[in-house]
Amino acid sequence: MLEIDFISQMRTIQYKILKNLFSQGKIDGVVGIGGSTGLSLVVSVIRELPMFFPKFAVTTVITEAGSLIAASDIIPVWSISDLGGGERVNAIEAEVLNRVAAAAVSASSPVPHSFKHLPTVFATQFGNTTPHIIVAKDYLSKAGYDVVAFHTLGRTGGYVMERLIELGMAEGVLDVTTHELVDEVAGGVLSASYEGKFRLTEAGSKGIPQVVLPGAVDMINFWSPETVPEKFRERCAYEHSKGLVTLIRATGEELYKVGILMGERLNSSRGPTAIIFPLKGFSIIDNDPSASPKNFPPGAYCQKMNFHENEVTFEKTSKPWYDPESDKRLLEGLLEKLDLSRPNVDLIIVDHNINDPEVAILSAKLLESMMKKEWKKGILPEIPNLRYRELATLKI
Repeated sequence: MLEIDFISQMRTIQYKILKNLFSQGKIDGVVGIGGSTGLSLVVSVIRELPMFFPKFAVTTVITEAGSLIAASDIIPVWSISDLGGGERVNAIEAEVLNRVAAAAVSASSPVPHSFKHLPTVFATQFGNTTPHIIVAKDYLSKAGYDVVAFHTLGRTGGYVMERLIELGMAEGVLDVTTHELVDEVAGGVLSASYEGKFRLTEAGSKGIPQVVLPGAVDMINFWSPETVPEKFRERCAYEHSKGLVTLIRATGEELYKVGILMGERLNSSRGPTAIIFPLKGFSIIDNDPSASPKNFPPGAYCQKMNFHENEVTFEKTSKPWYDPESDKRLLEGLLEKLDLSRPNVDLIIVDHNINDPEVAILSAKLLESMMKKEWKKGILPEIPNLRYRELATLKI
């Protein structure tokens, strides 16, 4: 029998034992210990326990632990030295294990804190959509809702949100930042669809009210410029965080595919669903930089990546990142697939950038009306300075 078969059997047996202990209320926390193989085994078992149940993983391979514990609330602890076995625990092992044990005990019996539970709204956020979230969150908080924002970083962002929606932890979803869909379509690093779970599906399948926008879908995400695949290197780029995050401008064809995907997934929605399409850009940098008077935020220009022997430089060009014709291809794909004959699905087009405060108030008001069961398709709130557009007036 191969080693991997033994590990698979160990995983099955450990999970069965742990599940029984948990269901009988005999454990209040769990600590797993292992190197590379042991960590993989431990994580695959303890991650099945509910969110917020104390889980710790002690390991030597701390730098690799992140990819294994992603989308779980397992707390990784570096063991410092290798846990070599034997009859005696050495001084370093004793320090580490004592502290982990203390942390586990503390986490399993937290001091009660007075907290008023309010109806919970899950929201999605990126730096490039933060102005929208700030305004919408402020409105909803004042209206009596608890807003939880997820940084849409793929497996640790939108994927986690979808899992928590599945667990029934949200009463409404303000899905402003759906950029993980363009990474899924185009091959960026922040896709949020894994292990049979797909982004933009759980709220719809559970019938939870949702307001959806194409936030930051104009940008395909990669890490440092060296990680950008060859086929993207001549395209419009933007150095978002030096040496850490590189953005590539999505093409009209890629955005059309995102629209198709959004339509297909939103068609399964059983609850109130409103899609807001902003005609003047999907992000902070997707704004016309040549507008007069200047937009706020003012938008950005494409950058050209220059690959040298020991470094990559970014050179500003005269081409705006803002590309409304490409952005409109998303609307084309959406209209091709989205079933707008359904009474619970509405499409609202606004002549604004996604981060304009009027759009943020609109998204918040729509979700509020849905959660109060007052929402009706086609009935739009009156918001000062908000410019609605009729679909019939657009060239798609």
